[in-house]
Amino acid sequence: MGEKIIGILGGMGPEATIDLFKKIVMGTKVKRDQDHLRILIDNNPKVPDRTLAIERKGPSPLPHLVRSARILENAGADFIVIPCVTAHYYYVPLQRRIKIPILHLVEETTKYIQARLKGIVRIGLIATTGTIRAGLFQNAFAGKAMKLILPASEIQRRWVMEAIYGKEGIKVIGPSSRSKRLILKVAENLIERGAQAILAGCTEVPLVLREGDVPVPVIDPIAILGHAAIQQARGKKR
Repeated sequence: MGEKIIGILGGMGPEATIDLFKKIVMGTKVKRDQDHLRILIDNNPKVPDRTLAIERKGPSPLPHLVRSARILENAGADFIVIPCVTAHYYYVPLQRRIKIPILHLVEETTKYIQARLKGIVRIGLIATTGTIRAGLFQNAFAGKAMKLILPASEIQRRWVMEAIYGKEGIKVIGPSSRSKRLILKVAENLIERGAQAILAGCTEVPLVLREGDVPVPVIDPIAILGHAAIQQARGKKR
């Protein structure tokens, strides 16, 4: 069989979509343009806010996710990847409404940690309040020899959500020195509490927190998803 076509259901937010696209392109070993993978992108920033929906303060994004997924499916995508962690709260009902598979970002990240970070059992999670309340990573880690360390509620509100959604947040003006400073403070606090690695559990976080910024490994789900997408498109085992 030939290579599969990747569909990126993006726009949540656009910079995270660009980040995934770039990581797929940069992570693909090629000798010429024609060796690259074919990628279809629906960058749909009109999808309602996932955190607000989970907190029952806003409309469900599911109809928009279904519409975008069907656009990609009808355009010829063989499978879909979603560069938004919180959107995976709707993974099951979304998958039921389309015929092509969706790679699950949280599951791919969990598999990566188990395979590549042996010996690390305490992981600090930096994610949106929606992702934390939905329990996406908590459920994925349940029954495994890994413990998640979550930010205290005040730090979650004042530092994490401010860095992502605030006036100078990543979703507003893109990566900035302020958003990086806030996320670094969160990471340092989690390390002080015993975290042996930091999980960038919101797809905006890797835009300001990278490997080498802190003295422990930084786990980037977007990079992991990009690698999984390449393997899936080329028919290789993951």
